[in-house]
Amino acid sequence: MWLKRIVLLTALLYCGCSGSVNVPAEFVERNVTVDGKAYRFRVFVPKSQNANEKTPVMLYLHGSGSRGDDNREPALNFAAAIESVKDKVNFIVVLPQCSSENFWSSKEMAKYSIAALDQSVKEFNGDEQRLYLAGFSLGGYGTIHLGAAYHGKFAALIPVAGGVVGAQPILAEHRKMVLPQIETMLDEPDPYKAVAAAIGQTPVWVFHGAKDEAVPVEFSRKIVEALKGHGNGGTRYTEYENEGHMIFSRSFSEPGFFEWLGQQRRNKE
Repeated sequence: MWLKRIVLLTALLYCGCSGSVNVPAEFVERNVTVDGKAYRFRVFVPKSQNANEKTPVMLYLHGSGSRGDDNREPALNFAAAIESVKDKVNFIVVLPQCSSENFWSSKEMAKYSIAALDQSVKEFNGDEQRLYLAGFSLGGYGTIHLGAAYHGKFAALIPVAGGVVGAQPILAEHRKMVLPQIETMLDEPDPYKAVAAAIGQTPVWVFHGAKDEAVPVEFSRKIVEALKGHGNGGTRYTEYENEGHMIFSRSFSEPGFFEWLGQQRRNKE
């Protein structure tokens, strides 16, 4: 079943035909203004939501294939990835869209993403004690970076097929665009240890495919080692022995994932 989802997701990412596909009604359109500039994003609102009760909120950072400004690709790809577990997604999901040739830990994209999250929390009665940050590939990097930069904001981090350093997303010519606090960490002798220290005790569940051809699996192994070395007892790591890069849908289908996520609260002792 998960293989079928990967095929569908891959088709949406690469065939360029998603313009003819309707975005599901649950993914409502919103706008947020940051530094005088308007940005669009989507918000997944589960049908089961009770507007009178505080609801957990996930900020989801997509991969490089969904970059652009159509405000469609992130929602379409996320919808395809969660199709088989959609009934278990009982939290709100905020889906910003990274602009072309940009990355999530740039000052612009980080401020926009957090602003979209904060606005959605207010509008949809989100629970500030249960904010989750998840991302795939480029978004996996972003999850680790923003989780470190905005320490204490999130109850849990879920980086899938990501890393801390590499050829992407922090190219030399892009360093001036990076959040200052992240740039400082990347300049440390061991960036993985610096990032792990900044993440602190925030629970993290890392996913990666052992045969990933796009982002080396060693990147996830290193951050897991660094987190555990820093005393993060809430670190989990799932490595799929026979899988490559396209594992996001499988990570959400991992047994116990939603139960684990539902237990995470920012003020948990």
